[in-house]
Amino acid sequence: MGGEAPPPGFSEAPDQGPFMENAGPLLMREEEDGETIYGLLAEERHANRGGAVMGGMLATFADYALGRAIEADADDSHTRATVSLTVDYLAPANPGDWIESRANVDRVGSALAFADCSLTVEGREVVRARAVFARVD
Repeated sequence: MGGEAPPPGFSEAPDQGPFMENAGPLLMREEEDGETIYGLLAEERHANRGGAVMGGMLATFADYALGRAIEADADDSHTRATVSLTVDYLAPANPGDWIESRANVDRVGSALAFADCSLTVEGREVVRARAVFARVD
């Protein structure tokens, strides 16, 4: 991608919260089918000492995308929190990369919700994550 700018149609995601506003910002685009794609233009500040994007940043991005997907899929306004997050790092992402998330919700129940997410760079999967969220209110 080269790091110049995000792809067309992306704008800053609203209500990211203080942590993500500092770590991100994350951008979003609504697809015609209703799916929301989140994106991050990786910067040098996201890198670990080896020069790749820090695994914790990628996990944070996946956790955010999973939570937003579950929130959008739920038929209620309940608050949910991550109780389990499994992250598989498949390939490195680097500063300058445009990283996109695609999340899929398996089920939103009365107590628990289940979803999975893929983070990609130019179509190459770099992270696969699965999460369980619990209703907290």
